Amino acid sequence: MSKTLNIAFNDLRIFLSNAGNLFSIIVVPVVLTVIIGVSTGGSSGPERLRVDVLDNDNSLLSAQFLSAVREANSALVLCPMDNADDDFCDLVSDRGEAAAFTPELADERLNDQTSLALIEIPSGYAEALQAGEDATIVYGSNENITAPNYISQAVTAAAQEVGGALVAARVGTRIADDFDALEFDDEADRAAFTEGVFNRANDLRADNPVQVDFHLTEAEDDESSGVQNGFGQSVPGIGSMSVMFTIFTALNVLVAERKIWTLQRLVMMPLSTAQILGGKIITWVVIGMIQYIVVFIVGLVVGVNFGSDLVALLLVMLAFSVCITALTFALAPILRTDAQAGSIGLLLGLTLAPLGGAWWPLDIVPDVMRIVGHLSPIAWAMDGFNSLIFYGGNLLTVLPSIGVLLLMAVVFFAFAVSRFRYQ
Repeated sequence: MSKTLNIAFNDLRIFLSNAGNLFSIIVVPVVLTVIIGVSTGGSSGPERLRVDVLDNDNSLLSAQFLSAVREANSALVLCPMDNADDDFCDLVSDRGEAAAFTPELADERLNDQTSLALIEIPSGYAEALQAGEDATIVYGSNENITAPNYISQAVTAAAQEVGGALVAARVGTRIADDFDALEFDDEADRAAFTEGVFNRANDLRADNPVQVDFHLTEAEDDESSGVQNGFGQSVPGIGSMSVMFTIFTALNVLVAERKIWTLQRLVMMPLSTAQILGGKIITWVVIGMIQYIVVFIVGLVVGVNFGSDLVALLLVMLAFSVCITALTFALAPILRTDAQAGSIGLLLGLTLAPLGGAWWPLDIVPDVMRIVGHLSPIAWAMDGFNSLIFYGGNLLTVLPSIGVLLLMAVVFFAFAVSRFRYQ
């Protein structure tokens, strides 16, 4: 064991004595982590979405509908009624004059993508609802923009709330019609009853008869939430990518050591193959862990919460470093030149990193790409990190990720040992 550690210590000393290597494992990943973390999470607070509204009814019920839309998604800014001094609705001209909000202007703004969606409430909306009749709300959106998906969900939720009151009014009136003890004097009396049921249903909805009692385990302000979302992705993502690129440089080292007969000279010494390979493997696993720790220290400095299970966090780092080291040693026997080693390392790094979710979370990609992405070891590492950082996971929740990474490592090491050559 001491001989294995001596080989590892010597290789580690040589690697860390090179200023270029120190720059690549400290400065480069730190800069990338900060840039991506700031760009993806630096702006705290929810994004505001501009939605135009043509309220041709201007009734209490139309106002209630729009209020329900706001409640369904607080990021929506309904124009022109919600426009403030900052003119987020973009209705004030360069001369400081507010434009008249007409149907023609609303259509133009929608076509020009000034607004993301248009909600048009027809005249007679409240009268139709109170009479138990259907009322159609016109909704238009820019189909090429993803934001209206969230807007349409809010509009649908608000319509369902209002529709619930409408159903209650219709059902209540029909029950009254079938109940012999109740008789309406005339159609006006029947309409008044329908309106009363509708208004009562609206009142009950506003009072929230069914309430959910919840509490937050940890209150976060907007600033800390932005840090967590941005750096919570960039720290483990860029950290894992940097570890992979750094360990892949072992391909060049192993090819060079075969060329200058370093490996052959080691074979002539009283060392077994296991001791030689073990020392080399330990070297690159340690280098990977050093780089991980450097990047995660950046996360601690900016305030990222990595969860409460430090052991689980370190084990995910270790499992990924071992897996990538195993992959590197599996590839080394089939490479003969420095050019091949550099090209393969770069190609794999630029493929496995985005595919596995190092650049962006896999939650935003289609299901098929999420499945394909888990061919990359980074995807399993990111699953473990995300469980700890965002979902309060522990060692038990990250064991599947660690297990898959170690299983990959066993397969790669088995191939590496069977094919490893000293010349």
